Amino acid sequence: MSSEEILRRPSYGSNSRVVGARGAQTRRHILAVALQLFGERGFHDVAVDDLARAAGVSRATLYQYFESKDEIFAELLEECGGTLMRLIRRLGPLGPTLQGFDNLHWWLGEWAWVYDRYATMFAQWDHIETSDTAFRPMVTGFVDAYAGRIAERLTAAGFAGIEGVDTAAALLLVVHRFNYLRHSGRSSALTVDEMVDGMAVVLQLVLFPDTPPEVLASQGSRSAGLPASWTADVPSPRPGPDRFAGLRDRARATVRQLLDSAARTFAARGFAGSNLDAVAAGAGVARATLYKYFTDKHDVLAALAEEARDDVVSAAQRFGAIARSPHAGTELRRWLDDLVALSARHAGVLRVWVERQPDDPRVQELGEEVTRATRAAVAGALTSVQRPYPLDLHVAGLVLIAVLERIPTGLVQQSREVPRAEVVETMATFIERGLLAGTPASEAAAAS
Repeated sequence: MSSEEILRRPSYGSNSRVVGARGAQTRRHILAVALQLFGERGFHDVAVDDLARAAGVSRATLYQYFESKDEIFAELLEECGGTLMRLIRRLGPLGPTLQGFDNLHWWLGEWAWVYDRYATMFAQWDHIETSDTAFRPMVTGFVDAYAGRIAERLTAAGFAGIEGVDTAAALLLVVHRFNYLRHSGRSSALTVDEMVDGMAVVLQLVLFPDTPPEVLASQGSRSAGLPASWTADVPSPRPGPDRFAGLRDRARATVRQLLDSAARTFAARGFAGSNLDAVAAGAGVARATLYKYFTDKHDVLAALAEEARDDVVSAAQRFGAIARSPHAGTELRRWLDDLVALSARHAGVLRVWVERQPDDPRVQELGEEVTRATRAAVAGALTSVQRPYPLDLHVAGLVLIAVLERIPTGLVQQSREVPRAEVVETMATFIERGLLAGTPASEAAAAS
């Protein structure tokens, strides 16, 4: 082997001139295998040796093409983001017209295809965005750039409403979460086309509420009801036994400090990235003190999940009645303001429920109670309105859940600081324009 070949080896990157056709094929194969493994196990649970073994190459060969596992992941992120950027560049003019709606519908359909192709990377998005990894600037930079492109389209279309960049960022967050719900099997009764059709109607109304009903019906959108599981009566959850009964006031105060510290730690680092040393330090106590009240990290999570269940179910029950209130606009914003605070407090637990990791039966059963209560509240709100345009309420319900789950935390994680009032107004716009636009069902029934 010549000295020139040895010097060239570090340049086996994506733009290498010397890698050759066979080497390029090997490189693409490694990326494809990595995409699959990251999806099956998660980024942190895949080692370089796992990647080499699955790709059928030696560890040394893999290092000829990639300096590290991080480089592989970063390239996949760039590939995924680049594909979405090409879509936004191809997106035609938006607006309350047949052409504008058709362009929005096309974009959402293509995005669904891209999501399914790179589901592994999208599944890691929320975790990376809220972590301290080197990938966070990449994700934040992409979100900012993509939201900027969407905002440009909205400005060109004469969009009127809240801050365009907030709307654009929220649109990005909602579509991402909606596709996550779709891809994770939360909507097995619906086809991809039905979901894209319904989401297109909702988002078209968010952006252009004066769109004529006949335009909204032009892409094959249909009117459909909610599944029976969403409209069934949901009993109020029964509180479990007080695990800290009998503790003195000082001990209860220590437990409160530990739970507050754990909530902050899990929200900032995620459950998998947190440890009990950080929780104890955040509470100002020794690790041994923590073990007086909790057996392990999962036990801490279970206690937090019980609190989150109680808070979220209570909030969901309040939401179900807002749409029927004569002061719905004011009450909705007050409720959303409370939701933003609640989401920040319980962000770590909410993420565990969305991602279903860890698969702790105690924690996930509490999450199922939250899901049932949320669906019932969403069903109550959506069925309180009669609409002159087609809307699949099952799809609309998933969009509403995406709004409630993702915007409160996602919008404040952008590179620029977004005031809480703007977050609330952005969410209110999505809900009022896209999901509750129409005649109150009570008024419609009285008129008939």
